[in-house]
Amino acid sequence: MDSDHQHAEQAHAGGRAGARPFAFASSPRHFERDRPFAIEHIAIDLTLDFEKKSVRGTASLRLRRVDPEARTVVLDAVAFDVSRVSVDGKVAKYTYDGKLLSVELPLSFTTGTVEVAYSATPRKGLYFLEPDEHVPNRPRQVWTQCQEEDGRHFFPCHDKPHVKMTTETRIRVPEGFFVLSNGELHSREKQGDSEVFHWKMNDPHPSYLVTIVAGEFAVFGDRVEVGSDKSKREVPLTYLVPKGHEEEGRRTFARTPEMVTYFSELLGVPYPWNKYAQVVVSDFIFGGMENTTATTMYEHILLDARAALDVTSDDLIAHELAHQWFGDFVTCRDWSEGWLNEGFATFMEHVWRKKLLGQDEYEYGVRNDLASYLGEADGRYKRPVVCQDYDAPLDLFDRHLYEKGGLVLHVLATELGERLFWQGVSNYLHRHARGVVETRDLLRSLEEVSGRSLGRRFEEMLLRPGHPELSVDISWDDGVLTVAAKQTQSNADGVPQAFEIPIVLSIGEGEGKDLTERRERIRLSVRTDTFAIPCKERPRFVVVDPEMRILGDVTVKAPLDMLRAQLEHASTARSRWLAADALAKSDDPVTIAALANRLNDESEFWGVRAECADALGRIRARESFEALSAARTIEHPKVRRAVVAALGRFRSPAAVEALKPIALRDPSYLVEAEAARSLGKTRQHSAFETLLDVIDRPSWADVIAAGAVEGLSSLRDDRALPHLYSRTRYGHPSRVRRAAALAVPKISTDRRAREHLEDLLDDSDPILRIDVVRALTDLGDGRSRPALRARGEIDLDPRVRRRIREALRDLGGDRRPAEQLKEDLERLRDEHAELKARMSKLEARLSPPEKEKGGKDSADAKSTAKAKQKAGHPKKKTTKRTR
Repeated sequence: MDSDHQHAEQAHAGGRAGARPFAFASSPRHFERDRPFAIEHIAIDLTLDFEKKSVRGTASLRLRRVDPEARTVVLDAVAFDVSRVSVDGKVAKYTYDGKLLSVELPLSFTTGTVEVAYSATPRKGLYFLEPDEHVPNRPRQVWTQCQEEDGRHFFPCHDKPHVKMTTETRIRVPEGFFVLSNGELHSREKQGDSEVFHWKMNDPHPSYLVTIVAGEFAVFGDRVEVGSDKSKREVPLTYLVPKGHEEEGRRTFARTPEMVTYFSELLGVPYPWNKYAQVVVSDFIFGGMENTTATTMYEHILLDARAALDVTSDDLIAHELAHQWFGDFVTCRDWSEGWLNEGFATFMEHVWRKKLLGQDEYEYGVRNDLASYLGEADGRYKRPVVCQDYDAPLDLFDRHLYEKGGLVLHVLATELGERLFWQGVSNYLHRHARGVVETRDLLRSLEEVSGRSLGRRFEEMLLRPGHPELSVDISWDDGVLTVAAKQTQSNADGVPQAFEIPIVLSIGEGEGKDLTERRERIRLSVRTDTFAIPCKERPRFVVVDPEMRILGDVTVKAPLDMLRAQLEHASTARSRWLAADALAKSDDPVTIAALANRLNDESEFWGVRAECADALGRIRARESFEALSAARTIEHPKVRRAVVAALGRFRSPAAVEALKPIALRDPSYLVEAEAARSLGKTRQHSAFETLLDVIDRPSWADVIAAGAVEGLSSLRDDRALPHLYSRTRYGHPSRVRRAAALAVPKISTDRRAREHLEDLLDDSDPILRIDVVRALTDLGDGRSRPALRARGEIDLDPRVRRRIREALRDLGGDRRPAEQLKEDLERLRDEHAELKARMSKLEARLSPPEKEKGGKDSADAKSTAKAKQKAGHPKKKTTKRTR
């Protein structure tokens, strides 16, 4: 399952300063449930009633006794109207409390069939869609979403991932509809004005991977060969998209055959199922869901030609396809082990990107995942990746499970080397084929092929909360490179702790064509240590952790000239963007010029150029504004978007004039959206009318409208409030409504704002409700606690319930809103940046021009600096944060 589509969503940590514990005091510890009877097969025969939004029919479960003393099989079944229960055709005794259906079985029962006749109007698990007066273009559809434990809302089952069975579905729908389900289409029959689709899934899979999708679709497909010469077979690929969107569908899914082939070869396990279908539905509550053989995708995966300029759906497609191995073929034994599903799927996104686009794209994707994980860990909570303490399984589906889980695999692949890593993964898949797995199964497979003891690495990265927070100080003197390293993290109780950290250094030596990089490896296993490395000559630069083997937050202090050399000469894009990020903390003209030169270098990887733009924006000097303004016409849309974002850091009429034309017209949807956000960040009232001009502009995934709403929120202009209130209402696109709800407390904190948000707590869109809870938390008004508590008692969505519990924990009585504190901090940063810029200009005027050329005055300056250091004055350094 993919919780969002990265390029459509803005990453929000959603937390407050200082991470809180993940588990609440009342959160239970979870273990597997008993399985006295094995469920070997489930057959569902249902009629879909669109008028009543209900289902009726039967479910037949073939059981095999496991516990010789058991007398009852207990099935999950929520809010059913049960009309009959039979065992092998005979009426059976049962009890039903609205959640659990307990059927009595005689001790003589060894194998047999339990049949349940029932009807249900599911509030979860199975969803009916139809148009209405506010959304007349919504299609009539039915789709299921069973993960994590929602299958129980429309068919009886043991709704846990450790139970696997074969399945079949017989579904009656209106004539003209198509039904997609797991496995093979066994038959399609017309019955009066209805049609019955009969699908059979002959390989075992858990209940959360059962799928039913019904609607009117355009269907097209492809075929791909998998397997070796002796076992080669064809796998049919099917794509189902809304009618009229075939062109976008072909563009979006074009690389699916290549992905299937590549993953099959890389993993050493050919695609394990009889088919692979991808269906695009409306209003889906996640980005995608990896139902066995038939993935469901949300509508924003479809790209028009303009969106495809700088957006790809390959990440989401690769993620869900990878689940056909990781999650479907081998399944986590319990949700606490869910990283084995989601971590692998997230990692495989990067693996595909490297295959298609190269190492730089792979490493930049890993960098972004690290930033997402750190945002959650530092702002919301820290928890072990493998975690048994939670309220609902969906609580675990967070940045720790996805991003940190994928980063663990990146670290393991980097440390072991790709050959051994993939050999171990292949062994893991073969050994546990069609079974259930836990973390130690992967650990043993990797240890067997590598001969390495990995217990400590797994313990620190997966079984303990938190991550290394490492400060590294680089200095050189008299033939010795000194590396002073210090761990600064503490555990949940505030007690200092230490990780074992492998530190790789890439040391640049020599000049021009003779410049080389050598690797040095050191290991930090205590809180503080200092390492001395022989270096005859002063290094041109030193890159710390060039391959990102440290899953944590790394801060590096290094001389400025080394950082500029690293930006210009380091051999990898990662090393260069680390330098760009570090140089944002220095506002001298030489640094600004170096960043501007790299920004405008069309031969440079786009991610490095984007980091240079970001650094220039953070410096906020007049020279950096001029460099960014001149770069607005850069051709690469992702770099241009970074330039536009950086211009939003300048609160001046000139910034507005630079941004207005881009907000009104750009080849890229995302650049226009970013320009709208940046216009608001300038805090210039002259931006207001331009934002209103673009707020209703149609775009892929409504990104421009959402960007305009976010721009209005940043503008802090009271005139925006009516526009924000109106766009929270049902009928506007979901993304726009959510952006508007989050914007309200940034402009108003009065009673009307609070009551407006409280009214939205009862909206039917669970994703909106999550953001409304966040908005009320940002509002900081303790008087919203009763409304939040009332909603939390009845909300069916675990994500909403958890957000409400966090909000109630964070909201106290009357207190200053967090947004006001952020604004004050931003004002102080602006004043500080302005003072630094003035000092830099004075220094530039007073310093002789030979300083950077290495002449006599430069040598005198070095002598003076050395004398100061001996007298207790440190060399000038800057701080570099590894992302």
